[in-house]
Amino acid sequence: MPTNLDKKLSNIEVSLNRLRSQKAVLQHKLKKYDNKQRKARTRTLIQLGGLLDLTPLPSICGINLEDDLQIDHQDKAAALLGILVNAADQLPENISAEELSQFKIVGIKLLKQKI
Repeated sequence: MPTNLDKKLSNIEVSLNRLRSQKAVLQHKLKKYDNKQRKARTRTLIQLGGLLDLTPLPSICGINLEDDLQIDHQDKAAALLGILVNAADQLPENISAEELSQFKIVGIKLLKQKI
């Protein structure tokens, strides 16, 4: 015959199993959310690379599409990064809507030429 202590222990085990189940569900949701964020970030990085490829900057730095910029061509990557940082430094701290609009016009023209 189960004692009061046995019932309490059984109730604790049931509660513990429920909590473990809830934890597993939350971990699955978190993993799914993190995976979604990772994919979105990767997609954006690929798109940024595509936009950069529309400019003459890679050829100015001697970057070819097959170059591995992390291993064999860090000097080329450093040159490109230096150009981008220098260009960003030349921009005003707060870009007005009018200035941004002018940049968009240039970008749209380039996109239409490349499509």
